[in-house]
Amino acid sequence: MIGLFMADMSLVVGAYDVLLGAYYGLLGDNLPSPSSVVQLCRKYNISRVRLEVPNLDVIEGFRGTEIDLSFGVPNDMLPNMATNKTLVEEWFNTYVEPYTNDCTINYIVVGDKAIPGLDDNILPVMKSLQDLLNAHYFGEVKLTTLVGFNALAVTNPPSSGAFNPAIVENMRGILEFLRGEGSPLMVSVYTYDQYVYGGNISLGYATLSEQNTLVRDGMLSYNNLFDEIVDAFYAAMDKENVGDVAIVFGETGWPSCGNYNATTPLLAAEYNRNFKNHISSGKGTPRKENIYIEGFIRSIFNENQKPEGESRCYGMFNVDSTPIYSPVF
Repeated sequence: MIGLFMADMSLVVGAYDVLLGAYYGLLGDNLPSPSSVVQLCRKYNISRVRLEVPNLDVIEGFRGTEIDLSFGVPNDMLPNMATNKTLVEEWFNTYVEPYTNDCTINYIVVGDKAIPGLDDNILPVMKSLQDLLNAHYFGEVKLTTLVGFNALAVTNPPSSGAFNPAIVENMRGILEFLRGEGSPLMVSVYTYDQYVYGGNISLGYATLSEQNTLVRDGMLSYNNLFDEIVDAFYAAMDKENVGDVAIVFGETGWPSCGNYNATTPLLAAEYNRNFKNHISSGKGTPRKENIYIEGFIRSIFNENQKPEGESRCYGMFNVDSTPIYSPVF
């Protein structure tokens, strides 16, 4: 069975352990202290947090809290780290080794949507980090990389999903590594982007609210865009014949402002609620039924240093820690 990576703080729904976390974006000049964020996470039962890149103040703030942390190797460091194991070791000794006894490090994400572009560097850095994890007996820490929609050259119909030909060879090597280590591929899924910029997609289909089948792909039926995107990734992975590799959703969500009626707190709450209910159901997707799914909702706060528009508006909480809408954790 396609795996789920268990954690003590999992939310049990029926017979399925659902691992739901929050992305903690730091591109804001008005964000509360890490200790305040820890208090917020405890209050709202947020048991897993993902940072784009490590931040020592944040890691220290979460130290000893039993809240899982995930963070990534910065994209701009990948080319040098791919050819210099000393740099990998220095990064590891700064952000990982000192914290393994009193922090639960869930994922180390080697590249944030660095594919395509930096895909030559991902696997060498993964292998170097895995050697260090093995040497320090940190087997519970999983390596992955985050890929976005642009990693796929074909997405429609989902069964035709295929990776961009320019990255296929590197993706095959990465997937073989992930399978061998029992790690998932981390995927970024934003149905909002496809709804607003892709055209001819109904709101209900994008927010996982539609009950009726709107798309058929052979024997498979789809009533939401999320499953379509995910199954396109699964189809692309299946084409590489590397065996079963799970998918974890490194970021998903819906903005609550920034684009008029398409971005409201009501719609953001609806999407996040439906996403949680969907992954809690244990149904999986039409292509991969009955799989366990885990994911991170973006974001804990709005980030005022992001580019203007909806990219600033994925936060679930105001910077004073009051909810923008009812959180789903």
